[in-house]
Amino acid sequence: MKPIRLIPLTIILLLCSHASYSQLGSLSNKVKSTVNKVKTKDKNENAESKTPDTNKEEKSAKTNVENMSNTANNNESQSYLLYNDLKHIPGATFYFSDKPFGSSHEGAKTTFKSNDVIYARLELNNQTMEEAFKLYPDDYKHYYLMYDFAVVNGSEGKYAQTFHSAMMLQPDDIKKTAFNFDLLPEPAKATTGIGMKSSYNFNGFDFSHVVGGPMYEIIDQSNFPANGDYTVQLQFYFMPKDDWGKELSNSKDFLGVDGAFQFSFSATDVATIKNNFKAVNETVKTTAFTLHTMPDWWPKTSLKLSDPALSPSALELMIKNALSAQDKVLVKYAVGSNSGWIIQKNDLGIPTYQLLSENIYTVYKSEGKCYLGDVSIAKEYLGGGKYGKPYVRNVNVATSGYGTLIDCNAIK
Repeated sequence: MKPIRLIPLTIILLLCSHASYSQLGSLSNKVKSTVNKVKTKDKNENAESKTPDTNKEEKSAKTNVENMSNTANNNESQSYLLYNDLKHIPGATFYFSDKPFGSSHEGAKTTFKSNDVIYARLELNNQTMEEAFKLYPDDYKHYYLMYDFAVVNGSEGKYAQTFHSAMMLQPDDIKKTAFNFDLLPEPAKATTGIGMKSSYNFNGFDFSHVVGGPMYEIIDQSNFPANGDYTVQLQFYFMPKDDWGKELSNSKDFLGVDGAFQFSFSATDVATIKNNFKAVNETVKTTAFTLHTMPDWWPKTSLKLSDPALSPSALELMIKNALSAQDKVLVKYAVGSNSGWIIQKNDLGIPTYQLLSENIYTVYKSEGKCYLGDVSIAKEYLGGGKYGKPYVRNVNVATSGYGTLIDCNAIK
């Protein structure tokens, strides 16, 4: 007698008994996904019983149908993403648009062409980014999320390999319940930085390889071999730590979210896409590190130096003149320490000058943009135990844009 499979019905009854009316929509999708998994399992088991040696490697490379968190047109789609067994964050949803998002997902759409620009937004269900992904900073105190793509053509798909694997987060991003970011941005509006994060090579975010526009990296002939309609799948994930502070390496412990949208590709757009990618990378080298709030290390109150020659007004004039010589305008300065002077000596042990123990922090403007910097203050040794008047010895300004560009509206 053939055994009766009760698993789908049992699951439906069990889930419905705990579901509220408002949850029935998502519950229906979950039940449908579960039923499909069981059906797929039955089909595979029957096929294997008849042909036990049939292409097992190919079968293992494909996963059962999953209910993705945000698939285009609400259709179920087989996932070809890097991890299919991670812990999906409840209520986390991706939205996509051809315009940068503001404070909501207004204007979201699910279909794009290869001559469109694409931006995205992740909304969390009353959780901050830090809470939802269990985020912690890297060794350089920067936050990031891991990401990956897959490209589906009809019923066939593939994981889309990228050179970069980590997306930068600004310090204020982790405290928000939504995150706006670029996928295929217009060069002038690119802000999202991506880079490498690999425990095999280094611990932390590799700033020497920061670029922008993560989706630009997957548009090549291997992923889009012909003109036509594709589905692009996107995944965010993060590797939390256990109670001992050890990074969990099993993907079943990773926290993440999946999403997808339709993408109509035409090879006639490739030249423009390549040019935009180069321009985006140049833009992001600066904007990805732009600060949108005053940094934590900026002194809340500027201290007054004990040296009479360094009164607030005298110090301000000194710094203004030093920056002006480099075509920069002082916006404000702050003194974080009043611990005195440090005597500098030459190889013979003879004093050469005194250096203020801590540099003076500055915010300055150059070509309409605001930057963080600092200056060092010194006194030349005159002999006989005497030193000259204080002066600005070095002006440290932004040369790479990494962490020093700041939104002028954020200066307080």
